[in-house]
Amino acid sequence: MLIKSDGIREQKIVNELISNDENLRKQHDIFEAEMAFKQELINARKAESLTQKDVSKKAGISQQAVSRLEKCAGGTIETMIRYLSSMGYSLSIKKNGTSV
Repeated sequence: MLIKSDGIREQKIVNELISNDENLRKQHDIFEAEMAFKQELINARKAESLTQKDVSKKAGISQQAVSRLEKCAGGTIETMIRYLSSMGYSLSIKKNGTSV
């Protein structure tokens, strides 16, 4: 049986769960950060009108490596830097909204 998703109700449940468990909240925060980063990678590639295959050629990495990076399913810092550099982007670290 299929049940239609209720995003508002589900978010309420998640908020209740993470408000009662510090470890779960931290895991949820990490998950959200990973998903936001993944989406930024995809958005950057699409903003340049590039396919995964285009990026793989420009970066000198496999299309599978590009896919893994965009799924947050592995990859090295070197691969990430090559991926970003191929599109004219760089990697930086921020603390409290300030570049380091």
